[in-house]
Amino acid sequence: MIWHANNWSKDGLVYHVVDSKQWAFIDKKWPSFGNEPRNVQFGLFTNGLNPFGEKQSAWSLWQVLLVNYNIPPWLAKKHFMMLSLIIPGPNVVTCEQFDIFIEPLVEELKMLWDGGVNV
Repeated sequence: MIWHANNWSKDGLVYHVVDSKQWAFIDKKWPSFGNEPRNVQFGLFTNGLNPFGEKQSAWSLWQVLLVNYNIPPWLAKKHFMMLSLIIPGPNVVTCEQFDIFIEPLVEELKMLWDGGVNV
């Protein structure tokens, strides 16, 4: 869980999110969080797709994934991507609808940020 703390880029190139300016910004803005390498850092991303492969189909499917950035990328990509939400629908999901679907996940992440979970 502390791989990211010991594997910074030595040549200034970005090989992992830990090498990015955004990571440094987060560590600077919340130093008490960034100073403890065992604090779990997630990346949240989504991608809409057409599950049936038809270009004319209006059916859509949105997957929302969480990736643990504390572990090596080859493990995160293969074994530690967490499918946290699937948004299926007969129509393309709009921004307003997406916000409603993702709200419970955001609330849980806020709970983790505010109070944390002892493990």
